[in-house]
Amino acid sequence: MVWQEVLENSNVWVYEYVANGYKANAFAFAFNSNHLAIISPPIGLSDADFAAIDAKGQVAALIAPHSGHDLGHAAWQARYPAAVSYAPEIALKQINQDGLRPFLPLAKLVAPQVELREVPGTKKGGTIAIVRRGERPVVYLDEIVSHWTSLPDNWLAKFLFWSTASAPGLKVNRVYLRVLCSDIQAVAQTVLEALVDNPVIVPAHGAPLVDSGDAERVRSLVEPFAK
Repeated sequence: MVWQEVLENSNVWVYEYVANGYKANAFAFAFNSNHLAIISPPIGLSDADFAAIDAKGQVAALIAPHSGHDLGHAAWQARYPAAVSYAPEIALKQINQDGLRPFLPLAKLVAPQVELREVPGTKKGGTIAIVRRGERPVVYLDEIVSHWTSLPDNWLAKFLFWSTASAPGLKVNRVYLRVLCSDIQAVAQTVLEALVDNPVIVPAHGAPLVDSGDAERVRSLVEPFAK
């Protein structure tokens, strides 16, 4: 597992980690010159892993995309005491009870060439990040689709994702829609609005989608849920 630049000269990196039997992606992007923001800070990093991200810039912002992706925050807050933590508005109450340094609303983080959108219609919050640098945007897409090569290791998750046809492969995460969404149409519409200009897509779970046409594949999966 290493920090990999998603698209050449984008200054956006992804790091796959495992938490509670799920493979998940951390998403790092540069802003304000030498500052870095980390979405879904990963657990279990070695000193070498931290050194690799330190070489790319100063970690200044830590983002929990929703209240289920804050497991790595304790270690990251301890290592980077000056970094500010953020989360979507709906997730703040739950996250701020977890014994971590207080989180600010996601809307408070302003970064040039980066747009952070909260996903409406969710029970634990949701985040979409759009980084506009270079020839194609790079989009972090929270939860609605997954691109796993295999089912999760957690036995219950394995059954749920298999029985709902949510994995493996590029699939709509129907477990997420059924359990964690209060307005599926609003969630889907917000995702579709982010998938413009043929972006590279980094899903919360699974391999990044970098090929031309991948965004259209994702749109075709999500569109039925926006009607």
